[in-house]
Amino acid sequence: MRELGFALASDAAGRHAGGMEDQQKAQQRERELVLSEYGTWRITADEDAPAVDEVRTLETLLRLKTEQLGSPDPGLWTEVLATDLLTEVVPRTVIQPREQVMDMVPTLTRFFAYLRETGRWHEESMSVSAAPAMLAGLEFAALEAADDPTRRSFSTNILGYGMSLGVDLEDEQELAAYMHWYNSLADEARVALSETGRPPEPAPLYDRLAALEAVREEPAEGSWPSFLPGPAGSADALRARDLEPQPQDYADLDFVRFAVALLDFLDTPRRVTATGALGRADTAALLDRCGIDRPVRSMWDHPEIVGPWVALRDGGWVDVVGGRARREHGPARFVTADGDPELFVEFGHAVLTALLLGRDARGAEDGGFRGMPDTAAALMAACGEDGLQMQDPLTADPTVLPDHEEVGRWMRVMHDLEDLVALGALGRDGDRFTGSEALLMALVALLRDRD
Repeated sequence: MRELGFALASDAAGRHAGGMEDQQKAQQRERELVLSEYGTWRITADEDAPAVDEVRTLETLLRLKTEQLGSPDPGLWTEVLATDLLTEVVPRTVIQPREQVMDMVPTLTRFFAYLRETGRWHEESMSVSAAPAMLAGLEFAALEAADDPTRRSFSTNILGYGMSLGVDLEDEQELAAYMHWYNSLADEARVALSETGRPPEPAPLYDRLAALEAVREEPAEGSWPSFLPGPAGSADALRARDLEPQPQDYADLDFVRFAVALLDFLDTPRRVTATGALGRADTAALLDRCGIDRPVRSMWDHPEIVGPWVALRDGGWVDVVGGRARREHGPARFVTADGDPELFVEFGHAVLTALLLGRDARGAEDGGFRGMPDTAAALMAACGEDGLQMQDPLTADPTVLPDHEEVGRWMRVMHDLEDLVALGALGRDGDRFTGSEALLMALVALLRDRD
């Protein structure tokens, strides 16, 4: 009876976990929809508005509101929620320059106006008429909180000081050099910097060139990154896994779906711009075919199109001759999802493989992978049954600053994974990335190519 009870409890827990996961995915889709609509609304009102920057700010605020304050509805804003978000959560978790802090309240004010005009303002929110004045009152409080080291975490104080010195925290060498300087400080200086956001006087000033030189002279280490599952048995498990992706696996993958739409669109040659992109009208028409409603300035602003475009050109399915893009045969015959199932699987696999091979062959500055071989290990884990959870090492334990090399490796892998999510080859739910057998098959092809 005990075993039966355990089985029933496990089954119920599984259903609950599945329901929670579905709920989180629905919440993420809702956020993405609202942000997309806001971008359109903003540009319609002012075509010169920095809509991309505002959407990026709002994405961070809405995600933190969901994850840290348990409030997933984009239209629900009470005074307590807004105050806690801007004066407690953001200073503790977000590293940003002061000018971006100053932009938060004006951006949120415009977002509130969008919510009201589109009928998304939740009935349990604060009064519509009181919201602008409340936000205006928060503007100084948000700045004050951002400047208060006691509101920030151990790591945001340290890295925030680096940002104030001009350190590019997304550049692996810059971050490594800064952390090398930090680790060279005396214990009391490191403690002071972590608690106050500034080193005490006197303390060695940060010398960027000297720190970069010191990092370059450090011996390279080949350790397994702590943010990935252990490597033990992964190769054997991959060899033992019976991979047989079905046509529906490729049809469900946005990247393949967009590649099909693009090739179908090129049944008639299309004119390209001086930068080698489809024109604005053609890009808008192609996005519409893909079910994406978004303003268009340049094709290069839309990763859903750029990713397949580059992969199809790499693979030989698309050629540009005489200022026009035209469809070619490619290494695998182009077949739509409702065509020959076997040929469609071959086409889908070939396109995904071209994507990975192309990004692996390019340098990071040209859109290639930044985190190999860690990225390959991350993708292998993401394609597993439970996916891959990539917890930010800067927020895992606010009392411990991670090793600078680990932070750099994590940032490079995250950059690669987020790129694949943006172009529809990889799934994401919060900090969990999920792949598919179709993507894993292409990864195997890449690993074989790398020997």
